[in-house]
Amino acid sequence: MKKEAKIHSISLLIILVLNLSSGVIFLKGNDSQKKEGIPEDKKAEQQKIQDQKGPQQQISDPVIIRKKKPTIRKSRLRPTRPKRAKKTKLEDNFTLAVDVDLVNLDVVVTDRSGNFIPNLKVNNFRLYEDKIEQQISNFSPTIAPLTVVMLLEFTRNNAWFFWDDSQMPAFRFIQMLRPTDWAAIVSYNMQSKLLTDFTQNKQELFGAVSRMSIPNWTESNMYDALKKTLDSLDEIDGKKAVLLVSTGVDTFSKINFSTVLKRVRTTDAVIYCLGLGERSSFYSETYMGSRLDYLQAQNNLKTFAKATGGKAWFPRFPQEHHGILQQIGIELRNQYSLGYLSTNIKKDGKFRKIKVQVVDKNGKKVKRVKARTRAGYRKTKG
Repeated sequence: MKKEAKIHSISLLIILVLNLSSGVIFLKGNDSQKKEGIPEDKKAEQQKIQDQKGPQQQISDPVIIRKKKPTIRKSRLRPTRPKRAKKTKLEDNFTLAVDVDLVNLDVVVTDRSGNFIPNLKVNNFRLYEDKIEQQISNFSPTIAPLTVVMLLEFTRNNAWFFWDDSQMPAFRFIQMLRPTDWAAIVSYNMQSKLLTDFTQNKQELFGAVSRMSIPNWTESNMYDALKKTLDSLDEIDGKKAVLLVSTGVDTFSKINFSTVLKRVRTTDAVIYCLGLGERSSFYSETYMGSRLDYLQAQNNLKTFAKATGGKAWFPRFPQEHHGILQQIGIELRNQYSLGYLSTNIKKDGKFRKIKVQVVDKNGKKVKRVKARTRAGYRKTKG
């Protein structure tokens, strides 16, 4: 039995070697499979069929899966691309920039009694710069809310009558303000102090004035306070004004009258002055100094008001305050706005005087009417 088993295993080994040498076993793809031997006649027949069908895909070749038939979508509207602009020469795009300085004026027209005259047209005005007539390019009668800074002197120059001549006018003016008006309050003695910024709240304004109880300082630095106030107003657009309630006395300012006057002439705010100390100067010279000093103080206030198109009053009795403050409110709310381009294009930094006249329909000057505006402006150097 053992001999037969050995003979059988040897015969199987011989058959396996013969099959390997004849190529009966093939490796296809990644799997090793056994195949039985194929006769030569059948092998030739399979080769003939394969040649008729063409080349067949091998297992190692990549499998190609046919996609589904694509669906036809409707075309969408798309904006056409803009055509490229043609190249232009430098001369075609050349622009010329010119600085145009428009001079704007707020003009108040009153009769001899100080009453405002309405319903005037552009043909009723004649405008001159350095005695040369200018053409008015912009014109409109305006009724605008107030934007005003109340600059109040808080010194002992008028100590005996401080309540009547200083605080009471401030209270009266606050009462006359409308809901659309804006007001700020600044006091000054040795230094200026902002009591309240611009507000439409009357109670806040009343409280700021009430804090000015008893003045302790004798120094009155009016020039410094006025210049600082005008500098802060430069940041505000539109119509604006300063109500200066003061004796006009300056004792210790860092700048002089000439310097503050130059600053006043360059502002577009209108200055109205309510002079204090008329009674003090009349009854006693204790606080106001000599009569000459008071006249000089009056001249200061008149000069500031005239340079900006405002006006100065010097009441002796408190009963006059109501009418004066009412007149200030009317003038600030009812003005004529004029604008022109100066024919003098030189940028020499010189001061140019402005004069406005009111004429009738025939072009003749109306003598009973007065037009008041700022005295001029200073042209910046170029």
